Amino acid sequence: MSEAKQQHKNKKGKKQMGNRSNIVIRETASQTDNLVILYGHWAGDDNLTAVRNVLEKTDRIGDSIYLTAQIFHEFTKLGGYDGGLGYGLWVGDMDTIDETDNPAVIVNADTGAITYKGETYKRATQHLLTNN
Repeated sequence: MSEAKQQHKNKKGKKQMGNRSNIVIRETASQTDNLVILYGHWAGDDNLTAVRNVLEKTDRIGDSIYLTAQIFHEFTKLGGYDGGLGYGLWVGDMDTIDETDNPAVIVNADTGAITYKGETYKRATQHLLTNN
């Protein structure tokens, strides 16, 4: 089980209603602003870990459909998803992303670049994961 699910208190020591995070998948070549948004209610920083794990081994950069499937699978696997509540996905734009407890990870499916905490990285690396 993910450490994120085990953390039930915020920094002030008060109970949380989740440890929510998002992964946003976008295509630079897309003619629309539609994005695929992945959501984990207790995912914590598993969003960053999932993206890093997939980008380190995938050969599907440039193929947004398969890359999105790989990232969603890894995201839910890290959280021990059993088919119940806790994860979701939708197509929307940046305005449809709710405020979460953790920064969103934005993945450019065409290049493999990610944006996290306002910084863009050409590829997810261990350095990014350990220095967030």
